[in-house]
Amino acid sequence: MILQNINKELLVYLNSLTQFDFIKSITIIFSDFPIFFLPIFLIFYWIHYTYKKTPVVVSDIHITKNLLEKENLLYIVYSVIIWIIISLTIQQFIHIDRPETALEAAWNLILNHLPSASFPSDHATVSVAFLSSLFFAWYKKTWLYFSPFVILMLLSRIMWWVHWPFDILAWSIVWYFSSYITFKYITNIKLINKLNQLIIKTMSYIKL
Repeated sequence: MILQNINKELLVYLNSLTQFDFIKSITIIFSDFPIFFLPIFLIFYWIHYTYKKTPVVVSDIHITKNLLEKENLLYIVYSVIIWIIISLTIQQFIHIDRPETALEAAWNLILNHLPSASFPSDHATVSVAFLSSLFFAWYKKTWLYFSPFVILMLLSRIMWWVHWPFDILAWSIVWYFSSYITFKYITNIKLINKLNQLIIKTMSYIKL
């Protein structure tokens, strides 16, 4: 009960900040915008590694660095896909309504009714899985620069009463550690390595 009250009070407080036009404008822009960085990042670096080849030696096998980096990009994709599937599975068994009714007396009800469940947050799942995978794949500068935008996006979605605060906070932590486990062990699965080679080889036929 105490946690529910904290959840509601925090939600109402954050929503009240949208009474300020500047904050409201920022949340409108950033409530969805950062999520589009994911495909842009993956496509850009895939093309980048296609046309910039730097030879290195790995385990006595001559290989180009771009192939290793492409595998890292694929592992990022796998991590995101796995946790999207898990998130959708959880939604089939646990249903928590979006926080519309709790905000009837709040400053600003920005969105119309959203029919889908609030828990777990799809945006938190995708963005945090992607963000943590960037860190584990050694894109640490990108992780550092992109982190504030993810945080702003998740806060904006609370302000827009799309999610309860604890939907975002709790599952962001879960997805972070889960991505660590996924990224640590999935790289050692031989079937996945063969799949990577098949994808990279197939893409090379179309000059990608």
